[in-house]
Amino acid sequence: MRIGRWFVVTGVILLLALPAALAQAPGPRYGGTLRAGMQTDPVGLDPHTTTATATRNMMENVYDTLVTVDPMLRVQPSLAASWTTSTDGLTWTFRLRPNVKFHNGRTMTADDVVYSLNRIRDPKTKSPRASDFAVVDNVSAADPLAVTIRLKQPFSPLLAKLALSTNVIVPREVVERDGDLNKEPVGTGPFRFVGYTPQQRLTLVRSGDFWGSDATGRRLPYIDRIEFVFYPDAVARSTALRTGNVDWIEYVPSSDVQSLRSDPNVTVVGGLSANFRALYINNAVAPFSNVKVRQAMAWAINRKEIVDTALFGVGGVVATGTAIPPGGYYALTKNVYDRVDVDRAKRLLAEAGFSNGIDAELYVTSTYDFLRAPAELIQAQLARIGIRTKIVAADWSVYLPTVFQKHFTLTILGTSGQTDPDDYLYNNFHTGAGNNFVGYSDPQFDKLVEQARLVTAEAKRRALYEQAQLRLQETVPMVFLFHSTQYEAVRRNVHGYRHWLNTSYIGLRTTWLTER
Repeated sequence: MRIGRWFVVTGVILLLALPAALAQAPGPRYGGTLRAGMQTDPVGLDPHTTTATATRNMMENVYDTLVTVDPMLRVQPSLAASWTTSTDGLTWTFRLRPNVKFHNGRTMTADDVVYSLNRIRDPKTKSPRASDFAVVDNVSAADPLAVTIRLKQPFSPLLAKLALSTNVIVPREVVERDGDLNKEPVGTGPFRFVGYTPQQRLTLVRSGDFWGSDATGRRLPYIDRIEFVFYPDAVARSTALRTGNVDWIEYVPSSDVQSLRSDPNVTVVGGLSANFRALYINNAVAPFSNVKVRQAMAWAINRKEIVDTALFGVGGVVATGTAIPPGGYYALTKNVYDRVDVDRAKRLLAEAGFSNGIDAELYVTSTYDFLRAPAELIQAQLARIGIRTKIVAADWSVYLPTVFQKHFTLTILGTSGQTDPDDYLYNNFHTGAGNNFVGYSDPQFDKLVEQARLVTAEAKRRALYEQAQLRLQETVPMVFLFHSTQYEAVRRNVHGYRHWLNTSYIGLRTTWLTER
């Protein structure tokens, strides 16, 4: 089963475009340390309590989920070896792998799965993923290796939610001892957490008890150690790869994609991925609570200029619909804001009572170049219609908690790692949803995405999501800008790494090294 069918065309292109250097290397070898150049520090180490991609990127190989997805987003077994569903779609039973060990040496059982899912659901945890399991009635252990999830109503995205790499299985005793998982992450994944020094590095080592194996039956992972080293400066990160100070980097800056592709010692992997980037508008802050003001902004923004200039033409593709990338099965093909119309934007502002313009703060992160670089262009584009913005930048560790608390007026942000249309639409725009940082609330939209959760037939889901996206275009909770291409780059001594469409780094599980 493929989750969501959201990225059919592009997914095929990426599969065919896997670098020959990665495919033709000799057989896997054990040992070695992978030095990975990362954009920024994690924002917390507890996967259940954060939505930060930086945390996911480093912790997803410490933990496991009940099910997972392959590079093309097809559902695969993980801690659950198999599962069955009742005819009414309300009861799901998962059979667990036997003899799976946590990194503290204890054997994982069905009770750990029950605890973990209930911890995410518990309002006291304040998990941003709680809405993933809002329709769950109860989770129970039928026996030590069987978990039953009982739903209040059919829920088509259930497997997609269980596969999200922040909805992981954790040991209860560690949480109860420490209060959360920020002090000592303990999972069942291929790598064990060793330590974290802020603004320097985070270290993982090979878990000798990992349950996974490759296609030939050899135990995974191959690598002995991963050193995640932080390079907030994009140029410094690329330079570290070129000079051999690191073996692998994430978020290859748009300005360096072509030059790294030309480097005989480097292979660039990736392409268009599961994400969206947008100008977030706090719908609760006047005058941006007025839909005409938000519509005016949508008509003023030149998305192509942003992609061509700020992203060097290779860092993304223009958002032609809403949050779902173009080319996907559920993507909206109708684009209301298909051109820049300054005159129309000015009329809308005047109708809203702001013919003299508006002053506002544009809050951005200084950490991610693809979120920072568009700021000046957006500032200039909005100025043409009389919206005057002051750009204020902050480091990711300060910026993200501020946005989570909705202490902003305008910002440039987005989400990554989606595997189902529900992740794009419900999680970001349903009233009260965990990632609804703009405070959007629309009963008509809510009803459509709620109905889509009940439907299993893809054509019916598609029709509902089309209506929901048209509603987003009408009400403009944010201005959709672009969908990032995401590239990782590796040196010649790195083999077996694959890029996941949902930007996961699970590919590190099968990565191996030769001598530098």
